[in-house]
Amino acid sequence: MMKLLVVCLGVILSWPVAEAFTLADHVGEPNARTFFLFSTSVGNYTIRQDGMGEFTSPKGMRRVFNVRVAANSRLERVYFLEHEGDLFLLYEVRNQGFYLARMEQTKRKLRWFTALGDIPDGDPNINGEVITIGKAVEVNKIDGRIIKPD
Repeated sequence: MMKLLVVCLGVILSWPVAEAFTLADHVGEPNARTFFLFSTSVGNYTIRQDGMGEFTSPKGMRRVFNVRVAANSRLERVYFLEHEGDLFLLYEVRNQGFYLARMEQTKRKLRWFTALGDIPDGDPNINGEVITIGKAVEVNKIDGRIIKPD
């Protein structure tokens, strides 16, 4: 009986647990300059509505980066998740749809970037090797390849 309990406990502990993305704080007016603010264990991030971003380390060093947004367009929502040392960003661009990116945090370089288009709203999360957005879209977290399109 004890062996069965230990085996069951081992299986439960090794079962992958879904990690949910968090909606970044949105500051500013809807049709004026706005910012999306969030923090990870590495530092603080600020992303402007046009995709221009700034990372600030705990030591106060600042670095600039960009997320892809077409000219004359603007970010509507930004979701983030720190996972395995990388930053995953799911963001919505007005009149363009959603994009998903995986960024290496220490150098702020994109590992991959995937255009998802218009997708139904749903809670984004990572479960094992798959990023799930609602019930309609699944993306491989290793290379950004769409597994299950909308």
